[in-house]
Amino acid sequence: MKGYSMSLSISCRIKAVFFALAISLPVLLSGCAGLTTTPRDDRLLPRLENIAVLPMDRAVTRPGQDRMTCTLSDTVFDVSETSPAEADAMTRILFGLVEGDPRFHIVPEKRCVGFLNVFLQEDVRASQIKLIRAFGTELGADAVLYGKLFRFEERIGSPYSVERPASIAYTIHLIRVSDGAILWGATFDETQRPLSENLFKISLYRKVGMRWLTAEEFAAYALSQNIEDLRKRLP
Repeated sequence: MKGYSMSLSISCRIKAVFFALAISLPVLLSGCAGLTTTPRDDRLLPRLENIAVLPMDRAVTRPGQDRMTCTLSDTVFDVSETSPAEADAMTRILFGLVEGDPRFHIVPEKRCVGFLNVFLQEDVRASQIKLIRAFGTELGADAVLYGKLFRFEERIGSPYSVERPASIAYTIHLIRVSDGAILWGATFDETQRPLSENLFKISLYRKVGMRWLTAEEFAAYALSQNIEDLRKRLP
């Protein structure tokens, strides 16, 4: 069996080269701004012992709307209607990334909905930051990690050939409860592109291999980068 595998090694390499060339063809949808974080330097954050992690929120679009601005980052996104199931997929990824870290406390969706119903009955004009701060206070948290999904377009095709690659856009912010300050934020707005079109994404292909990702795999890669960056900044 070992000899059979060895005899195939050259063939496999050739196939890999052909696949790399195929995935490099410029026939894909254009990419966007990519992943950015704020602050852009390596500044450490204040000590936070209790960070409430909310389920991923999703942007609600009007019929025909194709652009939307994130009110926390002022970033403008190309948007598409996202489903509760897609937001749930993002939530599972996010919760999985922080699970087990004692600084992060996962907040179930049912608790969020219950709080919103009560709070909005009292103040229907509450701003997003005011709402997040109020929820953080209710939870006894130092800060709230809040994410919003703007686009979740699934790959059409297979890992090795696509008609349309996965495309994701979201923001995630760390908001201090005491004063509403945004301590940290990350924006991801990208359509998977071939390596030849963006050599800066070589870390993505090193990690996942030369293949086209599903939207959930693409989101998992991006969110893992975000949480890794956030952890580095927390004392």
